[in-house]
Order: sequence, then C-alpha cells, then structure tokens
Amino acid sequence: MDPIRLLKMAALSAAVLFLSSCSVLDAWRYPAPRGVYHTVTKGQTLFSISQAYGVKVRVLTRVNGLQDPTQLRAGRHLWIPGVDRVLHVPPTVGYAQKETPSGKQTFSSKKKPLSKRAARKAFAKYLIWPVDGVITSRFGPRGHSTHEGIDIGAQTGSPVFAAADGRVKFSGWGPTGYGRMVIIKHPNHLTTVYAHNSKNLVEKGQQVTKGQIIAKVGATGRASGPHLHFEVRNDTHPKDPLLYLP
Repeated sequence: MDPIRLLKMAALSAAVLFLSSCSVLDAWRYPAPRGVYHTVTKGQTLFSISQAYGVKVRVLTRVNGLQDPTQLRAGRHLWIPGVDRVLHVPPTVGYAQKETPSGKQTFSSKKKPLSKRAARKAFAKYLIWPVDGVITSRFGPRGHSTHEGIDIGAQTGSPVFAAADGRVKFSGWGPTGYGRMVIIKHPNHLTTVYAHNSKNLVEKGQQVTKGQIIAKVGATGRASGPHLHFEVRNDTHPKDPLLYLP
C-alpha cells in the first residue's frame, strides 16, 4: 500500500481516538445538572411554583421552553433547576379544594369570586386575613432590600386576628424596626408574624385559635403610619402571604 496513504489512515485513526477520549473526559468533568421534575397539579401557577422553590419565573419559562406561562396545564412536568427535592405547592387563590365521597381530594376552578362565607369554607385549611384593611406594600423586592411579608394599612387600635390555630412563640418588642410583635407557630411547619402592634394581647406559650384577637394595630418600630406587617414562613423561609390567604 502507498506509504502516504498509510500515514493518512493512521492520522485519521488517531484523531478519532482523541475525539472519543475528549467526549468521555467531558462527560466525567461536567456531570448532569442538579434539579428535579415537578408535576403540575390543578390550582398551581408558574408564579406559585416559582415562589415555593425560590427559582425565578423567567428561569422556569426559559429552561422549560414555555411559550405562554399563564397556560400551565395540570400534569405537565416542569424542570426545576438547582434544587434537590420536590416540594409541596399549595393551590393558588381561585381554586377550591374539596373531598369526594371516596376521600380523594380534587380541585375545581371558581369562575366567580367567592363570597366571604364560601372563601372561609374553601380555604379552611389555610389562613384567614389577620386584619381588615388595605394592602399598602406587597411581598418581594423593595428598593435595595426584600420585603418578607405584606403591609396592611388599618386604623390604630383595629383588632389583629390569629390567621390559624397555633401556639404563641413570641410576644414582645421585636428586632430592629418591627416594634411590638407576635409570632405564632402553626401545624405543617408554618409560622406567622404580626408586627408594629400598638398592644399585644397574648403571651408566649399561649394556645390561640383561628380568628382570635391577639393584638391591636399600631405604628411601633420603624413605621410611617398605622399598619400590620404580616409574614408567613415555611420553617424559616419567608413566603408570599397571598399564596395562603383567601
């Protein structure tokens, strides 16, 4: 055989072996990305899933190739990057949970706004509004910091209600800026915080029931006017209270 042709064949074989070894090395050097698949159920939205996992909506939209994030169908498997386990995501307001005769839970969409009575019944397993007022500041980025709850404007002395049954873990003067505050520990790893109170009406260790008056609205601590600063935490992680309220 022509020596030149033999040299060309040898060079080609060496190149193939080199590229093959590179692909093996690259596979070893760059392991599979970290994340989980979350199965969407009725009542969940991309925003509520984003809040639960702490992954931005735009990231979930991009990695899952979603054309219209508002048209998220139940049963779809969403890739959640950077997390290690699948989390429970409660249904968003607008879906009522009910039990069938067999005991299985289903979700039905409510096209019309729920009345106060129906809302209390539909969301009995979640929280009730802690005060009658108007939201003046929402959960999320605020200036150069993050607002870890919602602010509800109300008149000084308005009653503050326990959002669910639980035990008072703290009642007194809170950390810088919070003023007088109450912290209640609930089942299912939930904790609620009520801050800037003019007066606390419960003590540490006391058992309270949903709807019980626990404090009075005020402007103690760092507050520009009378309002309730309300937080919901899953373990120690702050969550948007609107995901849990009717």
